[in-house]
Amino acid sequence: MASDQPFLQHARVAVAFLTRVPVRHGEEIAMGRVARWFPVVGAGVGVLSAAVLAASREILSNQVSAVLAVITGVLVTGGFHHDGLADSADGLVGGWSPEQRRQILKDSRHGTYGVLALVLQIILQVSVLADLDTRKAVCAVVLMHCLGRAAAVSVMHAGNGITEGLGANYVAGVRKLDMSIALGLGVVFGFVVAGWQGLVPFVVALVVARLGVTYAVKRIGGIVGDVLGGVEQISESAVLLSVMAIVGIGGDFGWS
Repeated sequence: MASDQPFLQHARVAVAFLTRVPVRHGEEIAMGRVARWFPVVGAGVGVLSAAVLAASREILSNQVSAVLAVITGVLVTGGFHHDGLADSADGLVGGWSPEQRRQILKDSRHGTYGVLALVLQIILQVSVLADLDTRKAVCAVVLMHCLGRAAAVSVMHAGNGITEGLGANYVAGVRKLDMSIALGLGVVFGFVVAGWQGLVPFVVALVVARLGVTYAVKRIGGIVGDVLGGVEQISESAVLLSVMAIVGIGGDFGWS
């Protein structure tokens, strides 16, 4: 990869890391600068999901279109963050000690809590998207994928008690500048998609992410990769619920 275009390499690594899209990205580089691109990659996933939702609503019901939009996100990402949500639910809810909970997190098999978390997450997202009109639903899909990933980046320095695994590598490699750039991109996307109202789900996602990772640090003593995936997922749902709340109190959402 040409050394005069490192930002393109960072972007390619972000795409390869967060999705199943086959992208060549050259040699391994520092993950910190890659994390800056997570909201952009999330927005791309959101645009694809939103396109499927909008197109399918022309011939299918709102409920089926919402399911297809969620499926699109899962297919593009390979359920990357969904796996983190399920593992986090099993590990953080179960276990009697931080050590035992960390062992549960390492287990690739999903237990009752993990399955319930996945089912409830998907039901919630499908229900919200089905209740929104097409314009609002399209905006909400784009933002949930973008802001969910921005929120995950925002908490990468929330705990450093664990020194092994993917999550620990994130904490070590991501700098405050990287986090600031990711958050700045989240603000930009929020404003472009929904004007000043787009900042409401952005703030809600950050608060929910902070609460989620604080609970995780209390339960296992630090951050692991699965926790970051779980935080991304609950932040996505927080974005959708905040959009529904705005609409529910009589506000508009999205471009006119």
